[in-house]
Amino acid sequence: MKKIVVFIVYLLISFNAFGNEQQIKQKLNYAINLCQQDMQQWTASGLTLPKYLKFCECYMTELVNAVDEKEVKYQKKYKKPSGKFIKLSKKFKTNCENKVK
Repeated sequence: MKKIVVFIVYLLISFNAFGNEQQIKQKLNYAINLCQQDMQQWTASGLTLPKYLKFCECYMTELVNAVDEKEVKYQKKYKKPSGKFIKLSKKFKTNCENKVK
């Protein structure tokens, strides 16, 4: 799952995570679709397909909403998510898994 987080967040920041509401929705939908299409992660998750799809919606929404200007600056400088963001992603993963089970 960490691989997905790093990739998605990097993409969002590369495309400038901030913009109008419609742009943010498009980026969120893109992130959700990438997650939902990752069959390796689905298999590893042990979730049924419908639960995995809901998990992706929850998890990617949380991640996208957690990206702020400070995180964008950090990632542009270091080319990786901050430790704080990684911790948040683990918390979101657990919360979203619990929601779909």
